[in-house]
Amino acid sequence: MKTVIVSLSFLLYSIFSFSNLEVYFMYSTFNSPDGPYIETYLSTIGKTANFVQNDNKKFSAEIEITMIFRKADSVVALDKYNLKSPEINDTTEKKPNFIDLQRISLPNGIYNFEIQIRDINDDKEAYKLTDIIQVDFSEKKLQFSGTQLIESITPTENESPLTKNGFDLLPYISNFYPSNFDKLSFYTEIYNSDKSIGDDFIVRYYIEKFETYEEIESCSRFKKLNSAAIVPLIGEINIENLPSGNYSLVMEIKNRDNESLLKQKFFFQRSNPELDPKIDLSELIKETDISTTFEGSMNNTDSLREYVACLRPIADMNERNFIDYQLKTASNEIMQNYFLEFWLKRSNVEPGNLWKIYKEQVDFVDKFYRTPINRGYESDRGRVYLQYGAPNDIYVSKHEPSSYPYEIWHYYRVADENNKKFIFYNPNIAGDEYELLHSDLTGEVKTPNWERVLSKRNNALYNHDVMNSDDSWGSRAQEEYNR
Repeated sequence: MKTVIVSLSFLLYSIFSFSNLEVYFMYSTFNSPDGPYIETYLSTIGKTANFVQNDNKKFSAEIEITMIFRKADSVVALDKYNLKSPEINDTTEKKPNFIDLQRISLPNGIYNFEIQIRDINDDKEAYKLTDIIQVDFSEKKLQFSGTQLIESITPTENESPLTKNGFDLLPYISNFYPSNFDKLSFYTEIYNSDKSIGDDFIVRYYIEKFETYEEIESCSRFKKLNSAAIVPLIGEINIENLPSGNYSLVMEIKNRDNESLLKQKFFFQRSNPELDPKIDLSELIKETDISTTFEGSMNNTDSLREYVACLRPIADMNERNFIDYQLKTASNEIMQNYFLEFWLKRSNVEPGNLWKIYKEQVDFVDKFYRTPINRGYESDRGRVYLQYGAPNDIYVSKHEPSSYPYEIWHYYRVADENNKKFIFYNPNIAGDEYELLHSDLTGEVKTPNWERVLSKRNNALYNHDVMNSDDSWGSRAQEEYNR
């Protein structure tokens, strides 16, 4: 029996919302005969950009994009350009969204990535986002590329940056699928099947529930493919009858003996209210007395705002948007309705009991992880505790000569993932403000050279290609992490 290797695919997905500009950004990595490259996807919401009259006496918007890839102290790649919108005759017309796709050659390695985005017709400073990107393609090992989500597929008439293998693939730059989408389409590539398999093989792709890993039977497809150095795969799954929830798109390679050789998962969210259980929350909210159902000062503005804010670690994407952008100015009535709806969605029988249990956990993390800057639930350790529960084991180190103070949290099992670790560290040394440095759990912060960052104060050179510390004397971090 061959070993099943599970590969987890990550895409940076960000929504920039600054000044009035709203931009969606994702990236993915691919390999080619000429070497690896990164593909970036960017979509600007037209109504949020400034359209001004141009030399053609028409109106257009213009966004300045700067992407920088650094290794240690050197700039490996830099791409700076202006992205122009389609023209419109008058600003009273509907302002079109406009997209951009770039391909940038990047050898294998670990990079500090920075993207700057600025509206040329706005005097606001550029918005910056940073991330660490790892490019790691093998010459022999069976591998997937990154996963590109697709909004539409059309046969190529004239080649463009959107063209791949005879088709124009318009990227879908989000991992959220609202109810008006009835299919999920994607593109990926399979590398080195000629060397690692050498025969025909099957790719099965399906959707499973993110929390329980239960496969959705109606959302499963497969294709038989021939081995080659690079095998492209375009897949499509009907999600018309997929209810709201968190899901994973799973791609699995199997050989002729039906042995699983490689898996890759991609997280996405679905909103499909028409298929959700029909619970009249508005009526339940009217019928529920918040003061008698829930413990706490439910009519005190400050307390109520705190109760809502502490829900963020367990809230979904839409619920977090309210907490992040509307909570500060919300009235008592709005906060009460939000709080009621939050818990009634989770249990319309005993919502008060759920809140009581959760509130005890919030009080616990506030006691142990509160700092002068953040409440316990706002800290990284508090957020992880509330989201995933108590770890099975914690290793604490505060006085190693070569490292910042750090903690390693060990979970024996989180959902279907076993033996997962979280590394928190305190780069300020003083105080108790620990930050999440690295975790091997799906969807969490990844810092491949975490050991070096942990000992950064003793490193002569901060080089992202070097994993280990220059001086790890007295450090048990690697030993504890691998235990």
